[in-house]
Amino acid sequence: MASTQQSSPSVFVREELERALTEQSFGISGFELTSSSPLKAAARVALLEGDSILISLTSRGFQLHSPSEAPMDPDHDADTVFEAIEQLLQTVSPAYESAKRNALLAKLESLEES
Repeated sequence: MASTQQSSPSVFVREELERALTEQSFGISGFELTSSSPLKAAARVALLEGDSILISLTSRGFQLHSPSEAPMDPDHDADTVFEAIEQLLQTVSPAYESAKRNALLAKLESLEES
């Protein structure tokens, strides 16, 4: 039976946020973890448009805490909790959606060439 390495509860949320943002690296300019506790982690994320937003992860999900100049979808207020980081990024970054589509097309093309 393969051994599965589990994170200690005190760093799980931080590692989960870092993993989620790393997986979305094609659609963001970068990120920096800004705070972490056993129940909440936060990161400053640089969007492809050049704006910077603050994202947190708790047991409820992902939440956007953005500066007033960052783009916000009028259908979502600051209290909106997202189940997936992709949903949050699609809400605030049109360039993310385009980058996601391009990454998917590139993967499909590489499969066709195989």
